[in-house]
Order: sequence, then C-alpha cells, then structure tokens
Amino acid sequence: MATVFVPLNRFQSVVTGLTGEPDEIYTTPDGVSSIVLSCQITNNSLITQPVTIFVTSNKEVPVPQFGDIYSGSSFVSSSVSLLNFSGSFSSASLLLNANRQFLRKEIAAYTQNQNNLSETPFTFISSYFEQNTLDDVDAIKYDIVNSTTIRTNKAAKAYFDKNGVSAIDTTEYSASIFALDYLKVLSNQIIKNQSVTGSTDSPLLFQSGVTQSVLSGFTNGTQSGISASIYVVNSLVDVIKKTIEAPVLVEQSAVRLVTNVTIPPADSLSPVVSGKLVLEETYGFIVSGSTELTVVLSLLESANE
Repeated sequence: MATVFVPLNRFQSVVTGLTGEPDEIYTTPDGVSSIVLSCQITNNSLITQPVTIFVTSNKEVPVPQFGDIYSGSSFVSSSVSLLNFSGSFSSASLLLNANRQFLRKEIAAYTQNQNNLSETPFTFISSYFEQNTLDDVDAIKYDIVNSTTIRTNKAAKAYFDKNGVSAIDTTEYSASIFALDYLKVLSNQIIKNQSVTGSTDSPLLFQSGVTQSVLSGFTNGTQSGISASIYVVNSLVDVIKKTIEAPVLVEQSAVRLVTNVTIPPADSLSPVVSGKLVLEETYGFIVSGSTELTVVLSLLESANE
C-alpha cells in the first residue's frame, strides 16, 4: 500500500535548477509507481552544456562473497593456489554434469521428506527445488572448470528479486538451506565417482526414478586433486548458502539513461519519450549537469494495489 495518499492517478510536476552535482530531483514514494510523461532540460547559458541522466532504485542488493576462495583468476584455499588441479576440476565438472538430473530429483525428494517431517510443513512444489538445484549445479560445474565465479554469483543472486528482496517464501527458507547442504553431501561422493550411498552422511536415497551415474573405467585424478575439487565445490555451495542466510548488501548501481549529451545555448533537450519510462516505488530520477540547467519533469503517479 502507498505510504502517502495518492489517488488512483495523480499528476506530479517537478521544476528545479541543478546544483552542479548529481541531483536526485524525484523519488517515487513507497507504494507508488510513476510514469514519466515528459522531461525537459533547458540550457540557460550562452555556451553548450553536457547533461547525464541516471535512474537508481535506492535499494540494496546482495553481493555474494568469494574473497576467501577466489583471487585474481583462480581458486585458492587458505594456504595454496589450486591452479595445478585444473584436470581434477574438469573431471569433477564432468561427473556433476553426468549426474545433474539425479541431483535434481534426489535433492527435491530429500527436501520433500524433510518437509513431511516438519511440525509446520508447507505446500511443497517439487519443480521449484528441482530448478534451483539444476541452476546451482550448472553454475558450479561451469565455474570450476573455467576458473570463474560468474555463474555461481548469478545463481546466488537468483534467490533474490531485482530489488534485493528474498524470493524465498518464509516457509521454504529452512528447506532451501537443507537442499544446499544435501547438495554438498551428494556432490562429494559424485566427485569421487563413488556411489552416494557409500557415504555415512547419505545411507539411503529418497527417490528411485533417476539413478546416479558412476562412470566405469573413469580416472578422475589424484586424491589431492579430488580433495581440491571437493573443497571448491563445497565452498561455492557455501557462498550461495551464506548469501541466503546473511547477505552482504550493497547499494544497487544506478542505470545511465543519457551520458554527456550536449545541449546548445538557450536550447532544450527532451530525452524521455512520453510513457516509455516507469519508475517503481523508491526509484529515483537523477540529473547531473551545470547550474545553468533547469529541469521540468512531468509524471503520472499511481498507487500500487
């Protein structure tokens, strides 16, 4: 609901001069969405003036933290670079890829079982957890073989919406953490190319529809290489988990709409096509330019339901 009284539709105008610094000339109130009907920036000076326009969400978004496990362009442990284990990482990635459907179904079944045991079970939708598992596995198997964190970073952020608000229903929070913990248990055995039921942490399976792929005649590296692969996979899963549990929030970067566009002397610029720019609640409209510039902004505000 709107925190200020806004009728179904309300016109709003802003007329202001700039200060020479980036000026947030308008911020959409909470519970309101605004359509920019027109924006006119007038140059009142006798020389050409540049102008830059930003839109900012005024929100903080989670930033996954890889500092302890990734440096420069490679994975590291607390004491040593893991560059020499690239072959083992390739093997681990191949094994995870061969078992992505097994992980998808098994982790969803495990999560459903944990939910059934809960005193306050929620409405379980298997496809939701299956997709999360696939996204996480695909991200990790790509990153370990390419010495990057770009896809795990994206997978961790996927648990939040674009404004940094958790996309996990409160009743599904614990289940999402259980699913990530179980992913580590299963993947640790998969990377060894051993049956997951050979682990004391996983004595039984929770579904029989998809079986694990143990690759016969497959050599997956030295014991130290396997240990390095397990360390990196576990660390990447933990990055996702920690992002969910205790996200490090950073102010969302502003989006540039116009960069250093010049306005001739005694002339005007209309950089926004009517109705093509919508500012969600708390979004700000920022204009940066000379004190010789005047901005006239016309908006249509609507209260969100």
